[in-house]
Amino acid sequence: MADDRQTPHRRRRPQAAPVSDEPVRIIVGTEEDTPDWMVSDTSGAASRRNKQKKAEPEAPRHTSRGAQETQAILQMRQTRNERAADAAKKPAAPRKAPARKNAAVPPPLPAANSGREIVLQGTVISSADNKPIVGVSVYVAVVLAVIGIRAGSRLVDIKQTLDRGDGVFYPNIYVNDIPLQGKTLDEAAALVTQQVQSLISSFKITLRTQDGRSWDITGDSLNMQYNVADQLDQLWAIGHTGSSSVRYEQVKALEEEPAMRYTTLSYDMSQVNQILSQIKSEVDLPAVNATRVDDETKWPPFSYTDETAGQTLDITGLNERICTMVNMLESGVVDLTPVPVQPSVTRAQLEAQIVKLSSFETTVGKTGDYVESRTENIRVGTERFNRLTVAPGKSVSFNKVALKRTAANGYQVALEIAYGNYVEGIGGGICQVSSTLYNAVVNAGLTVNKRTPHAIPSSYVDKGKDATVSDDRYDFVFTNNTGADIYIETEFVKVKNYWTSRFIIYGRPDPNGYTYKLDSQVVETLPLPEPTYKKDNNGEYVIYDDETYQVSKGREGYVVDVYLVTMDSNGLEISREKKYTDTYKAAAPIYYVGVTPRETPIPDTPSID
Repeated sequence: MADDRQTPHRRRRPQAAPVSDEPVRIIVGTEEDTPDWMVSDTSGAASRRNKQKKAEPEAPRHTSRGAQETQAILQMRQTRNERAADAAKKPAAPRKAPARKNAAVPPPLPAANSGREIVLQGTVISSADNKPIVGVSVYVAVVLAVIGIRAGSRLVDIKQTLDRGDGVFYPNIYVNDIPLQGKTLDEAAALVTQQVQSLISSFKITLRTQDGRSWDITGDSLNMQYNVADQLDQLWAIGHTGSSSVRYEQVKALEEEPAMRYTTLSYDMSQVNQILSQIKSEVDLPAVNATRVDDETKWPPFSYTDETAGQTLDITGLNERICTMVNMLESGVVDLTPVPVQPSVTRAQLEAQIVKLSSFETTVGKTGDYVESRTENIRVGTERFNRLTVAPGKSVSFNKVALKRTAANGYQVALEIAYGNYVEGIGGGICQVSSTLYNAVVNAGLTVNKRTPHAIPSSYVDKGKDATVSDDRYDFVFTNNTGADIYIETEFVKVKNYWTSRFIIYGRPDPNGYTYKLDSQVVETLPLPEPTYKKDNNGEYVIYDDETYQVSKGREGYVVDVYLVTMDSNGLEISREKKYTDTYKAAAPIYYVGVTPRETPIPDTPSID
């Protein structure tokens, strides 16, 4: 018998209740017996956020399990005796092989707090003489007592464990590494909010340019926010939501693995984009291309402006860097280094488009007849081509540019070659201008459409490199084949006491970097013919028929092969193409002979004295 002192696990047994004829049902640890303090209808998170005061919990109510156990045993014994008496009145049934006496098998123990209902039906176990076996009843009573003790001990542990979190967070719960143990939901919210607000207020990124300008990005400008309430609600549910057993297991699990949550950051990146767009508009500088400016004072008739590099701010890369810093709440200074923007057109590119393709000059002799007039004719013809622009694909006629050789056009009478002889003619010397231009055109790689050699070699260019012109018979024509404008500049200057005619051609360079020149080779020399004698009927040179006067020494003739030589950018010959063969005929010496016979002299006769 138990004494009058009560323990947490057992209470004084009440007086046995009347025995019933119904089978005995023993219920251990069902949900129906769970005290009110083990059940939570809500986490309390919502009420606490709304500042609602929690109602005072009722005093825990305990169900007396000792009275239940005593009553069950008495009922079991009464039912067994009644069934044994009924069995004695009936004929005995054939017996099977007897089992081992007193081998009662105890029912399995229920799992702790399983909530499962275990029912032991009242069954009579008797001996051969139909006497009830009392040992079974004793065994059942012992099993039930053990179960009751265990269940009671677990209930006490659950109550004590859950009581530690009554209205507060359980141990080993953290937000942003802040321990929340023992704090109410409102206290935790205030603590975490204070922390994140401090982080937001102290956050600042300074964007700085090299010239000292700066812009600040703060937490307020980004509208930074943290999900404090969501994280706290999730942590508050641990130990405050579900049945007591579920809550208990959640709290016990914290001992093995603490619950740690971190508030997540949200912010408005549109503010960052607006700031970066503003900075970009102030930092970006467009690149300025070099340009060609028309300038009639220069030749070619233009000048160049220099290019200027620009800069641009890489917003994409900068945005990614700022986002990383914001996500990590990393304050600091970011130096803005714009990306250089190179101009698409440089001065060097423009200048490379127009280069000096060729230059050729000849010297004006200062001996012979009509030197001054011939020199003037060469000057006039040379200056006619100065600052001439030729469009792509256009042809140039020498005679059209030089104009007809007349006094009205500035030309004078001088010696010129006509039909293989030097004769007086207006515009004498103009062929030196056409020959100078011809060589400049060939060296520039332009297309020669029409060219005619002189009848006799010229003194101012090599054999095969001359080009004769006349108003009515011969012309020199070339075409601009470069695909771009060409510009012709001329000079008539004195060099070492000699006047010089110079032609310079500018234009697009050869795409391969090639340059050109003429090379002439005398392949045959033609001998002097027999002298020619002409009568000087007018006695201009000689009078008597026994006298002669040489008016022309005659000249040898030549056969000349002319080649177009192509050279690379280093001046090395890469090809040689024969263009034509010129023949300069030989000329016989010319003599004038008088036509008047001399009178026969009278011989001297001796005098007779």
